[in-house]
Amino acid sequence: MKENDQELIDLDEDGRIKEEENKKDQQPKKNNYTFAIIASIIICIVICAGITAFKFYKKTNQIELIIVNDYDEMSLKAANIIAELIKKNPNAKLGLATGSTPIGTYNELIKKNKNKEISFKNITTFNLDEYIGLAKNHPQSYYTFMYENLFKHIDINIENTHLPKGEGDSKLNVENYENLLSKNKINLQILGVGRNGHIGFNEPGTDFNTGVHDVNLHNKTIADNARFFENDINKVPKKAITMGIRNILDAENIILIANGTNKADAIKNLMSNKADVNIPVTALNIHKGKVYVIIDKKAASKL
Repeated sequence: MKENDQELIDLDEDGRIKEEENKKDQQPKKNNYTFAIIASIIICIVICAGITAFKFYKKTNQIELIIVNDYDEMSLKAANIIAELIKKNPNAKLGLATGSTPIGTYNELIKKNKNKEISFKNITTFNLDEYIGLAKNHPQSYYTFMYENLFKHIDINIENTHLPKGEGDSKLNVENYENLLSKNKINLQILGVGRNGHIGFNEPGTDFNTGVHDVNLHNKTIADNARFFENDINKVPKKAITMGIRNILDAENIILIANGTNKADAIKNLMSNKADVNIPVTALNIHKGKVYVIIDKKAASKL
């Protein structure tokens, strides 16, 4: 019995020894498998981080931020960029903006035209927007604004100047201006920006794929524009026709100009490199061409 018992014991020990040896053999395999999983995760993280960093750099690289001392310097810098384009391409197509911000830029372009530095004879222009319900020759129509602040002072062919119509059939006016823009690639679009981040009359919440459309103006926009209507908010039109954000982004290159502390929040949002439909100006972060952002120190105060 003792010998048999010993044999049984030996067998049990052999069995245990073999099992332990198998476990030892399998342990390196499990360690290798675990290491492979961890390594794969690390590689994925590195690759994803690299892609994200590349996209971030690529988006940021599209915007050239130029901070100047004041409004006059901002206006001159913008005018110089526009003038260089006209010299290189006398048949250029320009997208124009209205409001108080671009007036200084237009004054500088008028000077350059008077000095024979540039000519507008073969230039074609397309404005961003127009109020709905104002006659073309109304003192506060954007047609009148452009004529008084630029067109009548330069050698442009007035037939080469285009604005959306604010009178008549709105649906037809939208279709006609969209068709016109689809046939004309804008080389350089000039933009201002509203306090709430609107560009053109594209108010917060406007889809970035929107083309020419009618818009109900936000109360903040109406209040901002009251200064052009004897500070009487009741005289400000409540609707407008505007290029959509898609039309704006179709331009080859863009200049955005802004001055004053009241534009600082909009500029801060733009330079965050995020595209948010609730802040229309941030659409410029997905523009495929060059974007010049020319601002004074006050507009840059929150950067």
